[in-house]
Amino acid sequence: MMTARTLMVVLLFPFVVGPALHSQENPQSAADGQKHLHTSHMNSQTDTTTLDGLLAEVLSRNPRLQSSRTLARSAATRIPQAKAWDDPLIGVEFYATPISSLNPLKDGMETDYFVQQMIPFFGKRSLMAEAATARTRMVEQSATTTERNLITIVKKTYAMLYSVQRRLDVNVENQRLLNQIIESTRAKYSVGSNTQADVLKAQVELAKLKNEQTTLNQDLANAEAMMNALRAVPSHTQIGRVIDLIPKQFQGTLSDLYASALDYRPEVRGMGYEIEMNKADVAASQRERYPDIMVRGMYKSMMVGTDQWSAMIGINVPLAPWASAKYSEKIEENTLNVLASEQSLRDMQNMVQFEVRDAWSRIQSKWEQIDRYQRTILPQTDQALQSTLAAYQTDKVDFLSLLDSYRMLQEFRMEYYMAVGEYFSGLADLERAVGTNLTF
Repeated sequence: MMTARTLMVVLLFPFVVGPALHSQENPQSAADGQKHLHTSHMNSQTDTTTLDGLLAEVLSRNPRLQSSRTLARSAATRIPQAKAWDDPLIGVEFYATPISSLNPLKDGMETDYFVQQMIPFFGKRSLMAEAATARTRMVEQSATTTERNLITIVKKTYAMLYSVQRRLDVNVENQRLLNQIIESTRAKYSVGSNTQADVLKAQVELAKLKNEQTTLNQDLANAEAMMNALRAVPSHTQIGRVIDLIPKQFQGTLSDLYASALDYRPEVRGMGYEIEMNKADVAASQRERYPDIMVRGMYKSMMVGTDQWSAMIGINVPLAPWASAKYSEKIEENTLNVLASEQSLRDMQNMVQFEVRDAWSRIQSKWEQIDRYQRTILPQTDQALQSTLAAYQTDKVDFLSLLDSYRMLQEFRMEYYMAVGEYFSGLADLERAVGTNLTF
C-alpha cells in the first residue's frame, strides 16, 4: 500500500523533478535552461500577440502621433508663404470734385486708377524660405521624437505583459501543486504522520499565492490598459497572450552607440535644424538693411483733354537714423538665438551620451543576472530540490524543508521572468536613447 509520504513525492515529481532532469541533461547550456522555462507554461492558450502587430496598430492609430504629424504638415505650408511677395495694391483716386457734387465720376476733373507693388530686395524671400524650411524639418523631428517615444512605451509595455503573463503561469502552477500538497498533508495528518502545523503552513502558502495572483492580475490589467490607450481602443479590450521573448546578449559597443545617437537621435537632429533656422534668420535680418522697391503704374482718366498715364518707383530707407535700431537689434536677437541653440545642442549631446551609457549599463547588468539564472541558479536550485525530495522520501528532512526548497525554486523562476522583462525594457530605453532600432 502506498504511504502518504510516497504519495507526496509522486505528486511533486511531475512538477519539479521533470524540469530539473531537463536542465540536468545540458547543465552548461543557457538555451536549454531557457527552453525549460518557456515550455513549462500552464496556460494552454496559443501565443499569438506579436510586438510587430501592436506597433503597427499604435503607429497607425495613436492620436498623439497623428497630431504631431499634422503639425509637421502644417509647418510645411509656411515655406511657400515665406517665398511669396506682399499683396499688390489696387486703388482709385478722384481729383478736383466740386464740394457740391456727390458723384466724382461725373463731376470730377480727374479719376486715377493705379496698381502698386512692393518688390523685396533680391535674396530676402529666399532666406526667409530657408528659415521656414529648417523650421519644418525641426517640427518633423519633433514628430519623429513622438514616434520614437511611442515605440519605446509600446516595447516596454509589451515586456511588462510578457513578464506578468509568465509570472502568472508560475503562480497558477504553484497553486495547483499546493492544492495537491494540502490534500496530501491532510491525509498524513489524519493518520498521524504530520502535524497540524504542516497543513496550516501549506494553507498559508496558498493564501500568499492567491494574494500574489491578485497583484499580478492588477499589473496585467494596467499593462493592457496602457497598450489599449496607445492604440486608441477601449481600455477594457483584452490582449491575447504575447509570444515568448528570447533574451540574447547585446553586443554593441558604447563608442558605436554614441556615434549612432549623435546621428539618429531626433532631438539632436531637430536642434541642428533649429540652428540652421536661426542662422537663416540672421542672414535674412541682415538683408533687411537693403531697401525694397516700390513700383506704381497709374491711368489718368481726364474730364477735359486726353487721358494720361504715369509711373512711379521708390524705395524705403532702412539706414535712416530713427529706423536703424530696428534692424541692428533684430540682427543681435537672431545672433543670440543661434548661440543659445548651439549651447542647447551641446547640452543635449551630453545628455544623450549619459542616457546611452545608463541604458547600456542597465541591460548589461540585467543580462548578467539572466545568464546566472539560466546557467547556475535555476539548474542548481532544481538539483537542490531533487536532493530534498530524496531526503524527504527517506525521512531525513521534514515537510517544511521540502516546501521551502520548492518555494525557493518558484521564487527564482518569478525573478527570472521579471529580469527578462526588465532586460527588454532596458533595450527599449537604449533604442530610445540612440534614436533608432538596434539589431542584436
